[in-house]
Amino acid sequence: MSNNKDLKNKKLDNLKAKKDILNTSIIYNVIIELIASIIVGFVIGNFFDKMFASKPIFLIICLVISLIAAFRMITKEVLKNNGKSP
Repeated sequence: MSNNKDLKNKKLDNLKAKKDILNTSIIYNVIIELIASIIVGFVIGNFFDKMFASKPIFLIICLVISLIAAFRMITKEVLKNNGKSP
């Protein structure tokens, strides 16, 4: 009888560890997505500002567009992984 309880406890511990890993990976993906979108928006915005000699206009536009795209991708990823359980 105690063997069954031990097995159940081990399974619950393994399941909890897998959920923790999944949540951690989602958090890291969100952080990387936001940082990458800021960098890409900044680089592209600066490129267009230098090309057209219009200082902050394209930088702001590209940052806003890249952040909107990042939040959209993050939302899709979170919704996709929300129903999954390891």
